[in-house]
Amino acid sequence: MRSRLSAIHYQWLTVLLWTIGCFVFFQGFYPYHFFYKEQNLLFLWTSDYLSTYFDKPAWLACMTGDFLTQFYYYLYAGSSILTLSLLLLMGILYSALRKNGIIKGWAFALALLLTTLEAVCHLRYDFRLSSTYALTGSTLLFCCKPKKRYLTILFAPLCYWLFGYGVWLYLLLSVIKNWKWTLPVSVLMVIGISFLKSTYLLPTSQLYSYPGIGKLSMPNWFLEKQFQIDNEYYFGNWRKVTQLVENDPSPTEQMLFFYNLVKVQQGQLPEVLLKYQPNNLGTFYQIGPKTPMLIIKSMNELYYALGDMTFCERAAMMASVFSPDNRNNRMIKRLAECSLIKGDSAATQKHLGILEKTFVWKNWTRLARQSETYQRKAAFLNQQDTISISDNAHVIMMQLLDSNPKNEVALDYILCSTLLLKDVQSFKRDYDRYCTECPRIRKLYQEALCIWLAASQAPQEDWQRYIKDKNIMQRFMQYNQQRGNTMFKDTYWYYYDQGKTPKI
Repeated sequence: MRSRLSAIHYQWLTVLLWTIGCFVFFQGFYPYHFFYKEQNLLFLWTSDYLSTYFDKPAWLACMTGDFLTQFYYYLYAGSSILTLSLLLLMGILYSALRKNGIIKGWAFALALLLTTLEAVCHLRYDFRLSSTYALTGSTLLFCCKPKKRYLTILFAPLCYWLFGYGVWLYLLLSVIKNWKWTLPVSVLMVIGISFLKSTYLLPTSQLYSYPGIGKLSMPNWFLEKQFQIDNEYYFGNWRKVTQLVENDPSPTEQMLFFYNLVKVQQGQLPEVLLKYQPNNLGTFYQIGPKTPMLIIKSMNELYYALGDMTFCERAAMMASVFSPDNRNNRMIKRLAECSLIKGDSAATQKHLGILEKTFVWKNWTRLARQSETYQRKAAFLNQQDTISISDNAHVIMMQLLDSNPKNEVALDYILCSTLLLKDVQSFKRDYDRYCTECPRIRKLYQEALCIWLAASQAPQEDWQRYIKDKNIMQRFMQYNQQRGNTMFKDTYWYYYDQGKTPKI
């Protein structure tokens, strides 16, 4: 009796340690994958929306998983929901294995192993919680079915209809003790499924993406880092974005993209432009068939910061198109923001009406209409002709500045973009066009003007008119005497001579 109780205690202790380990790993080291999965989903609590699940297999698993995934938005919710879902799977697997006559120790070990493999599948960014509930549901159906053998055959199509590829776990459990039934059950199951609508037959290309079967994967730390910088910016934690980039010895392009977005809105872009080389402003991106997914889904942030709501809407729609099932609540929210800023009441009602039918964003929709943030943003709208055949950022920024010369985000972006390309001629043209009445006095711009003034052999009065800092003029003279010296590494002159321009 004592040894029996001891074995039970060991099992409970193992489950407890496994639970703590699962929660700590996903919450402490892998939390941003949850936010990505939540944002690439739109779950509406309406009869019309819920009816769309009935047109495909595994509808019950998909509906359950998607309903719970929407709550990944909240802090600690993702790791909590996943851990509890896996514990539920472990418990039902243990019951199913015991029903097949497997002794308690082996049943516990197998249930623990299978659940751990399922947890590993969740390391993939595109693996859905629905898959876990497909396995859970099919195992539960096995536990609930009558003992008659022929009912195994009748329940197989039902299992496929409710839980998709989870039917294979159902069949596996069904034939553990009766292996002679493996072939006839499988054949009859396929025959049974063939009587269903053709839309219920899944292509093999969806074997690993559709609920029921996972694909083992190692942790993708690179992708987790990209999701982290993206979501910290999205949640407004700009200080955290700055810390992440500045503490990283080799920040990625995606990290620099959001870092520069933060700095330009804080009026500090000219001070940090040359801090990282090669740098990435995002203004040289053009969305096309070969554009990486992360860029497609982040371009709307650039246009939103600049103030061009037309291109922001376009980028948000494209990001939504490239999301699973074309559903992305983050992009719907962005479209609602664009409509509010533009004053398009019909589009605003449409997008806010969608979000009002969710559990997570319902309260946000009530506050959005009265938000002064969107009213202030309306002052920077593009008043020029917004019909364009190109997403050339330079043209977009010129239109924004022609509409409102006080748009400092667009001004710094247009000037810094040309400087990164070492196009001093275009920089001087834009500087004269937009900084004549209100000079934009920055160290970076002063240094670039020195290059143009020297190259054009400008008269002394031009030097006095453009260069307001005498120290810069003196240092420029020193640099010309020892060009390429690393003591001038913090200057635009050194970058102009030695730096690498970004690829466009």
